Amino acid sequence: MKVKELMDKLPDRQRKSVEGCLEKCNLIDLDEEIPVEIPRDVVEFSKVIANPIRMGILKMLRDRWLCVCLIAKALNQDQTLISHHLRTLKLLDLLEEKREGKLRFYRVNREVLERYMKALSSELLGDGV
Repeated sequence: MKVKELMDKLPDRQRKSVEGCLEKCNLIDLDEEIPVEIPRDVVEFSKVIANPIRMGILKMLRDRWLCVCLIAKALNQDQTLISHHLRTLKLLDLLEEKREGKLRFYRVNREVLERYMKALSSELLGDGV
């Protein structure tokens, strides 16, 4: 949506105030397109990493394989809670999983994490990133 289309949606008093300011300062191009849509996968990624436990898990697993019991001990959390967070991270393919006997080990899927980080950066900072 263009800036002038947004301004047309403002109440009269507010629109006149903004127009008066723009005449003086010339900060905004009225024909400029304002991007507001964010891809669903980028939004979901942002929600997933916003949780401090999941962020901690990603940080711990960026360079190593660990099992649920070690992750839970390191974060001082219940294994059931950690398993829940691991499932959430796996839904976005942010973790790799390896089975060794009865244990499952996890580490960050760096390729996928980098792809999400680039997409998030592009959305917030523009394509010049």
